[in-house]
Formats: sequence, C-alpha cells, structure tokens
Amino acid sequence: MKVPTRSACVIAGAGPEQVRAVGASDHIALRTNKLGTLVTGRPGDLVIDYAAELPGPVYDVMYNAGTGWFAVTIYRGETPPVRWDNRPGEDAGYPRVPDILGATTPETILGALDIPAEALGYGAGSSVPTA
Repeated sequence: MKVPTRSACVIAGAGPEQVRAVGASDHIALRTNKLGTLVTGRPGDLVIDYAAELPGPVYDVMYNAGTGWFAVTIYRGETPPVRWDNRPGEDAGYPRVPDILGATTPETILGALDIPAEALGYGAGSSVPTA
C-alpha cells in the first residue's frame, strides 16, 4: 500500500483573507496561526503563488508516514528556495538549512511553525532519522 506524502504550509505575516485573495480551492483549509496562516489539505501549486504574491516567508512542510521523510521548503519571493530535510547525506533537492526558526527536529519544527502534528498525520513510528 502506497502511503501518500501529506503537506501543510505556513504563510508568515499574512492573514487568511490575504492568503485567500491570492488563491484558494476546495482542497485546502485556511486558519490563523501564530506566524500568519496555516494551510492544510492539498495546496499544490498554490504554495508558489503564495510565495510570489505575499511577503512571507512561506514554509512548505511535507511528511510521508511510510518512509518517515520530513522536509520543510522555505520560499521567499523570487529568492531561490532552501530546505530542511531529515535525511542526512541525501540530496535535499535545494540548498540545505540547519534549522527552521531555531528548531532542528520534526517535532520542534512543527511547534515553531504552529502546525498540529495531526495536520500531517505525524506521529511515532518514523523509520528515518530525525536529524
């Protein structure tokens, strides 16, 4: 059975109405969080639109329960993205950053971004190291 990768994103400094004005769909939910707006569901390409239109940064968080993969891609307008990834030694796809707002594990990153673990289906049983 294939386990889908789940995602959520946080748009710092923008309220839900600002985010909705850039783009919304029936596949996402928006709510205020301590940094700005949390988008859950399947935002898809809207993440890029949010980064292009809003000051941000935009934190795009992805998690796969089957592999334990957890990554955060940070978009800041036209600046090339960077990524925190819990697979040491693997190609992260973007230049790596050592932390997300000072947090260095999936659990602490979710806390720093004010994302409930259940929004990503995150929990015990990850099969991949968290650093």
